[in-house]
Amino acid sequence: MTAVLQNKKALITGGTTGIGFATAKAMIEEGADVIVTGQNTERVNTAIADLGSKAFGLTAASQDAETPARIVKAVKDRFGLLDILFANAGVSWPAPLGQIDASAAVQQMTINFVGPLMMVQALRPLLNRGASVLFTTSNLDRMGMPGLAVYSASKAALRSLARTLAAELVGEGVRVNTIAPGPIETPILGKLGLSKEDLGGMKEDIRSAVPLGRFGKPEEIAAAAVFLASDASSYMLGEEITIDGGRCNL
Repeated sequence: MTAVLQNKKALITGGTTGIGFATAKAMIEEGADVIVTGQNTERVNTAIADLGSKAFGLTAASQDAETPARIVKAVKDRFGLLDILFANAGVSWPAPLGQIDASAAVQQMTINFVGPLMMVQALRPLLNRGASVLFTTSNLDRMGMPGLAVYSASKAALRSLARTLAAELVGEGVRVNTIAPGPIETPILGKLGLSKEDLGGMKEDIRSAVPLGRFGKPEEIAAAAVFLASDASSYMLGEEITIDGGRCNL
């Protein structure tokens, strides 16, 4: 059976751990060559060693103004043109109303929304006809959770952006869609600044609110990303696939 992404060229931002890494692995298994980006050079090198010869790594932070130009150069040098852009990099810095720092809010919006926007804008000339652009949004673009106002707003903005870009790029044969994960067991949970006890309590609260009674796995999101990147989803445009164990629906 032919791999569904055979000879496709992909870029995955935030591809060194969690959802991004699982997606890079899945896309390579389906025949793609992949560039992954990450902020930490050591993690980038470790990811590339694990992913093998069809992967190439680039240390880059999505909030840096020069990052899109550096990534464009890397794509040109490595691939020439691009078939898949998965803008996955993002952060979550919880803060309840009354404790939201304006500069942190702006930075979070920059990483989660402005960064992906600038990335698509910069890479647009390199997108092959038939290319697929994917964004990682969140089920929180449809529901509210205390303490996550800025994060949720950034993902809602990204969801709206996907609709607009889908309309703008459809004439060029480029499809834009999004994946909205719910609670997923990834390293981002350990970066929330919580104590071990508080983190454990938060995870149990979240788990108990998910109808399927568990956190999702990065590989489950990766499977959706492969589907949206492949011709199997050729009739999907401006859509969002929510994968959250039923949290939004039940």
